[in-house]
Amino acid sequence: MSDSAAFHEVDEAVRKDELKEWWASYGTWIIAAAVAVVVAVAGLVGWRQYDTAQRAEASAVYSAALAKIAQDPKAARAEFEQQAKSAPEPYRSLAALIAAQLNEPQEAQVTALLAVAPTLSTSELTDLANVIAGFKSVDSPKAQEVIARLEPLAGPDRPFRLSVRELQALVAMHKGDIKRAREVWTEISKDPAVPQGAVQRVTAMLNLYGGAAEAK
Repeated sequence: MSDSAAFHEVDEAVRKDELKEWWASYGTWIIAAAVAVVVAVAGLVGWRQYDTAQRAEASAVYSAALAKIAQDPKAARAEFEQQAKSAPEPYRSLAALIAAQLNEPQEAQVTALLAVAPTLSTSELTDLANVIAGFKSVDSPKAQEVIARLEPLAGPDRPFRLSVRELQALVAMHKGDIKRAREVWTEISKDPAVPQGAVQRVTAMLNLYGGAAEAK
């Protein structure tokens, strides 16, 4: 055996010994890290599947409760209230929003909507709950109080600003203040961002109450 071959074998032996020592020190940690990665990936996939299954189940329960409203509103309300406690979003918030509207009498609906509004998952749903409460309170003694709370929702960046403005006109009309109602309808009709259907609606109201306004 040549000297170079001998040195090569000694070098290989040293490398193998060093590798064994390195593996003895760190091999367990490498395996543990690899297992952790596999478990994490499997857990993520499993969670997504579980979440999808949960949402599908919640959707089915939500749809079934909707179908019960006409025949058995009390039973439907009980199911929505249960979903409002435990269903994944967005069904939890949607169920709470509907359950509030199944109270009796209508004043109880307004109270429930105002109470549930801050608990909903998005600002849009919160605004919607408040606006629905406004529409349901138009003929009640609390109309002015409820509508006054909606004033911040009439800002240019709020999704239900048009509904709030129409509510303001409606309350003014119910109070007999046709002049104020016409002012609001006119503002709405001149807003370039208002949908054509809304423009036609407020224009019809302006035409309908034009004579009354002049008489006033």
